Amino acid sequence: MIKKPRMIFLAIFIIFTTLVAMQFIKIKRPKRQLVKMNRGINIGNALEAPKDFPWDVTLINKYFDDIKAVGFDTVRIPVRFSDYTKDDKNYTIDQEFFQKIDGHIQYALDKGLIVVLDFHHFTQMMEEPEEQEEKFLRIWEQIAYRYRKYPKELVFELLNEPMGNLSPQLLNEYIKKCVKVIRKTNYKRTLIVGPCNYYQIDYLEQLKIPRDNNIMVSFHYYEPNDFCFQGNIYHKGFENLHNITWKGTEEQLRYLEERFNKVEKWANKNQVPIFLGEFGVTKEAPRSSREFWIKAVREEAEKRNFAWAYWELASGFGIYDAKNESWDEIMLKSLIQER
Repeated sequence: MIKKPRMIFLAIFIIFTTLVAMQFIKIKRPKRQLVKMNRGINIGNALEAPKDFPWDVTLINKYFDDIKAVGFDTVRIPVRFSDYTKDDKNYTIDQEFFQKIDGHIQYALDKGLIVVLDFHHFTQMMEEPEEQEEKFLRIWEQIAYRYRKYPKELVFELLNEPMGNLSPQLLNEYIKKCVKVIRKTNYKRTLIVGPCNYYQIDYLEQLKIPRDNNIMVSFHYYEPNDFCFQGNIYHKGFENLHNITWKGTEEQLRYLEERFNKVEKWANKNQVPIFLGEFGVTKEAPRSSREFWIKAVREEAEKRNFAWAYWELASGFGIYDAKNESWDEIMLKSLIQER
């Protein structure tokens, strides 16, 4: 019969050796189950407009038909959810607005499109992040629960272009908390996060990605700013800029390559897939330069297997005439090469 002291010693020995062994045995992580996106487009200036102040694009389901028909596989839908909550402790999202979103998502999914549901223009969060933390988490709790049974082709993007007073430290904290909230009801859904200061490349190093196999990281690219934003009235300081060209010179192409190399190096180091969620040039730019830039950026993304989504469909950066339901074929070919 084994005496009690020997049993205690044996138990301690087993626990100790197990803990030591775990330090040396590499535990295999679950396989990624990310949705495979390739080429997409944003439907901007629509659902991210302030409540009761519509902008120049009204989202209709016909757009999804046309987007799918020309060869896009992904559509990013920016939504200003923060404007549609009630003044209660749960920040309850307006049901009529939610139903509107339901209809667009379901229609796009039925068309065979991947849908990126993007929480866009939460301006209060950028100004007073600590005061808005609870609202941010409660909004995502509702979104996650509502769409918990939707197919994997619905993707959640947690917070578009963090900036202002939302520091990298706070952003990392809120992302971690938000992922935990979403995972309670959406264990395997693909999530997208991005760095501070408008998803700029140079802030990727400050982004801490939660340990989660189903997360992608997004960045946005509008460089050079004076070229991409020229003549655009929504970007202060650029409205009076005109006739700035981009010819795809050796120097310009080398700079573009270096910027995307930086993203690729960071992604490989962190073992995370990349989504170029926005890139675009205003229609005020010289037409040939706009064509060169769109094609060059798209090619650099595809060289590195980055998924991408052009900004945007039918407004100041658009390539689609909503009134005539027709595409700008030259600009479209810069994105969809085989057309």
